[in-house]
Amino acid sequence: MKKIIVFIILACFLCMPVYADDNYATQYENVGADKLTDNLDDQTREFFEENGIDASDYNWVNKLTIGNVFGHIWNFVTSGAKAPIKTGVLVASIIFLSAALTAFGTAPRFETAIYAAVLSISALIATDIWQSVSVAVNAVKGVSSFMLSFVPIFASILALSGKTVTAPAMSALLLGATEVVSFVFSFAVLPLMGGYLALSISSGVSPLLNSSGIVESVKKISMWVISLFGTLFIGILGIQTAVNSAADSVTLRTAKFILGTSVPVAGGVLSEAVSTISASMGLLKSSVGIYGVVALIFMLLPIVIELVLWRCVLMLDISLGELFSLPKITGILRAVDSMLSLLLGVVLMVGGMFIISLTVVITAGKT
Repeated sequence: MKKIIVFIILACFLCMPVYADDNYATQYENVGADKLTDNLDDQTREFFEENGIDASDYNWVNKLTIGNVFGHIWNFVTSGAKAPIKTGVLVASIIFLSAALTAFGTAPRFETAIYAAVLSISALIATDIWQSVSVAVNAVKGVSSFMLSFVPIFASILALSGKTVTAPAMSALLLGATEVVSFVFSFAVLPLMGGYLALSISSGVSPLLNSSGIVESVKKISMWVISLFGTLFIGILGIQTAVNSAADSVTLRTAKFILGTSVPVAGGVLSEAVSTISASMGLLKSSVGIYGVVALIFMLLPIVIELVLWRCVLMLDISLGELFSLPKITGILRAVDSMLSLLLGVVLMVGGMFIISLTVVITAGKT
């Protein structure tokens, strides 16, 4: 009963001015959604401005075309491929040189040359790879910052559209997950990735240390934990949203019934006004929600493409090293690739968790 009263108050005192204006842009400004662009990264904000993608106009979705989207993705590919290709070519050159020394050198010189090649490759790729790792961490932190500003605004839109039960449950769960992601990527991911990479490289360099089993175990455990966390989060949100949507439907119908039967003369008009306001805010909910999903995709897409390109280049170099039977060099490259695969999995999990969660909430209660 309390939630029904709350919804009636919201409908009568908060939504009526918006309804009187009958203006989508006014609704957009009244809930504070015009501040969403403040927390977008520069690349995403520039792309949105160039293509007229502005959630204050619900027709913004029609401005997303295959041409401009794939053109923007191609820009990500060309900009993200520079460092991997340059480093990959240099590593391939070292592999060819090592193969030549292996073919024509004596055993002591051969072993010395291989270790020199391994150290050279480690030093060569460490800087560029670590820059990509730092960019990935900053990208996820940027997503967390965007979600911290987006979730309260989206929750207020949900409440005004009649989702008075879904809104607080969704906002609490998403804000909690955002805080956890922000904390982990601010203080834990870089040191953990550095330690994982150091352990992997040490097993490839040192003839006395074989920690490959530990490295693989750490990777498997990490991926299991990541998958479990993401599955539990999305599952809990999905269950809550499904149940709360039914409760919201009952709340809305009951509020309309109370207004229609309890208010003399104007009860029927108020009841229909509530339906109209709820539908109008539902349009705003879909527009802003999809805008948030698109923003998340474009914020994470550049670093995902860059990490995938790094892995492709490393796989080609690994194949080249295996072709010339250089296990020490391929061991180093596999170690770096293993670290990148773990980081890529974490980034995809975070992005997928937020994107799927918003999609579940946006589509909740629709028939």
